[in-house]
Amino acid sequence: MRVAHPSTCYRAVVRAVVYANFFLFALFVIPITHQWVDHVFLALRRINLEKVIGRSMQVWIVASTIIATVLFGLMLRKNRRAAMSITPVRFEGILLLLWWLTLLGTCAYGFMLGLGG
Repeated sequence: MRVAHPSTCYRAVVRAVVYANFFLFALFVIPITHQWVDHVFLALRRINLEKVIGRSMQVWIVASTIIATVLFGLMLRKNRRAAMSITPVRFEGILLLLWWLTLLGTCAYGFMLGLGG
């Protein structure tokens, strides 16, 4: 049985997590998809799952971001130990940086809305 290199597995996991997070973010930001999400949450409210799903999504965003960051750090560490260049993981680094900037921008926007009244 052939096992993939751990760095390749980490890269795939980091990409999948960041893509999933951007997809969830787009669902809540794009007006048309936001209406779909509202309908889903209204349906979930009827069966008392709205709070559970909402809390699960919050935990997912935080935990997946931390996991992706840790895995990216492990990738960099393994590349450094193997004396490889950073070029193979540059795309994952840019994706992760964009995700962190999106999160920080969203938090700042929410904070400023809260200060407005």
